[in-house]
Amino acid sequence: MDGLEWSVLEPLITAGKLPHFSALIERGVGASLQTMRPTFSPVLWTTLATGQAPVQHGIFNFGEVLADGRMGLPYTSNTRRVPAIWNLAGDGGRSTLSVAWWVSWPAEPVASARIVSSYAAQAQGAILWKAGVWEDGLPDMTWPPALQKSIAPALQAGAPQGPLRADYNKIFGVLPGDPNWGFPAERDALFRIVYHGDRTHLRIMREQLQAGLADLNLVYFGLPDVAGHFFWRYREPGAFAYPIPEAHLARLQSRIDLAYQTVDSWLGQLLLDVPEDTLVLVISDHGMHAANLDQPKHIQSGAHEDAPDGVLIAAGPGVAVRGLLPQAQRRLGHVLEVAPTLLHWIGLPLPEEWKGKPMLRLMTPAWRATHPVQRQSSLLDGFRPATPPRIPGEGLDAEFMASFRAIGYVEGEE
Repeated sequence: MDGLEWSVLEPLITAGKLPHFSALIERGVGASLQTMRPTFSPVLWTTLATGQAPVQHGIFNFGEVLADGRMGLPYTSNTRRVPAIWNLAGDGGRSTLSVAWWVSWPAEPVASARIVSSYAAQAQGAILWKAGVWEDGLPDMTWPPALQKSIAPALQAGAPQGPLRADYNKIFGVLPGDPNWGFPAERDALFRIVYHGDRTHLRIMREQLQAGLADLNLVYFGLPDVAGHFFWRYREPGAFAYPIPEAHLARLQSRIDLAYQTVDSWLGQLLLDVPEDTLVLVISDHGMHAANLDQPKHIQSGAHEDAPDGVLIAAGPGVAVRGLLPQAQRRLGHVLEVAPTLLHWIGLPLPEEWKGKPMLRLMTPAWRATHPVQRQSSLLDGFRPATPPRIPGEGLDAEFMASFRAIGYVEGEE
């Protein structure tokens, strides 16, 4: 869950408004995950999936940086230089289900895997729903290719003017259409697209889990991150050096909390689809806080460029039950340790290049004694070479970049 922040989570847990997060922490541990710079989502989620830093995996930004400093084509899975955990799982005879992970399009051919890829993750709105109505869909969106047909109904139902619109309105309300609401209304329209995308991925993930649990099951949601970026000025108005209209506060001050309550409900639904003895890891790639304090027209009033810790919650067989750790003792992991932990959990040896180790500190002494860490030879043995980014269809690279500028991730050509 991108951008989860403890300063939002903890008060809501105390107030009893996040029952599924709370229950997971009570039977496991709530901690923090140290992140790294740059805190761009494609960079960090690739690090989380590969156990490697950007200099190794080759994803440095949202897209290639050209010689003149401009942004080039968005990164795609074939530009990644090292295997992801789904590649390693397939090579090791384990099955994988992965839905909507950053930089996973085109879906890679992986043994015993079901992959629903994401070309643009949080900003893929129009691209995603075009795929739902195109005769042949977004090319190479799934592995195996036949999976495309089974997810088509979910893509079609997630369209911005489709049935999910009423669900969004029920949770977040409808903003007035008069000119005084122009700035927040623009943010609301983009936030709605993220909600529709995440809800689409939730449906796909649940349907696939119900069809059969894999050894490794991964799903990405972007809602908390975008809520934090867009609506922090309303959550914490006193931190900003400019006045915020009272009418805007009345409608939007709870927007971030509602987003967290929404993903809590999604967590609860997913937990219904897996056995009670499943090992569960909830992570965010970074935290979030107030930002751009004296810039009332800046798209983002919440940010994370200084790399605040993300959230780490673990529960299941072998996880030491410690509950929510005190703030001073909360950091228990690092983004480089997530892939090693997952690979160790599914019983596979770690590549010799990985500097990160499994987060054994999460586990009981008895579990550690019966699950020794093993190493394997180079992860690059037999892995395909990296190639330049692909474009899934005419004009979609430009649409990708326009979406990211609208959300505030790319300013000008930086």
